[in-house]
Amino acid sequence: MFLTRMADMATGLERALESDPRPTPLDALRLARRKWLADQRIDMGALAVELGTSRATLYNWVGSRERLLGEVLWTLAEPTMRRAQAEASGEGPAYFGEVAERFVRSIAESPETRRFIEQDPEFALRILTSKTSSLQRRLIEMNRELLEQQVAAGALDPPLDLDTLAYLMARIAESFLYTNVITGDEPDPVKAGQAIRVLLSAPAVTD
Repeated sequence: MFLTRMADMATGLERALESDPRPTPLDALRLARRKWLADQRIDMGALAVELGTSRATLYNWVGSRERLLGEVLWTLAEPTMRRAQAEASGEGPAYFGEVAERFVRSIAESPETRRFIEQDPEFALRILTSKTSSLQRRLIEMNRELLEQQVAAGALDPPLDLDTLAYLMARIAESFLYTNVITGDEPDPVKAGQAIRVLLSAPAVTD
């Protein structure tokens, strides 16, 4: 009876700690992120064992190793982009140019990203720039969200439809960010910002 009363008095946290919680897809993401930051290979079989689940379940959660890596990279890219947006000043094309410059510089200076690209450039670019990766898609979505805000504020007269502009902005940033793989040159945040300012300052296209 005493033990029953004590169990009834336990807090939600105490009950959770005493239970045997099953792993979740978010646990897989957190573990993969820790391994990636520690420069450890993300092996799906080993990851499943460490999580205490099956490979089939893990693949059902994340789709593939490539898609999981895309999600890991997104956990780093999103706050970097949010910070660039918050720290940039001005409005319209100048603002977008500064956002791009700050974002490209931050990613280019990330030792983890540089290491990832240097270890397997082709594989890294597939994760970072492919349409099948969540990373590029979400960056485009963030670009479009910001474009909508600037247009609504009257700070931008878009020369093209917003979907096209959002896509082009992402591709420009990628071109100057991963240029060491594409052309052998060093990343150039300044040129990325300049190119986006030119793009958004162009006159509107008319039919």
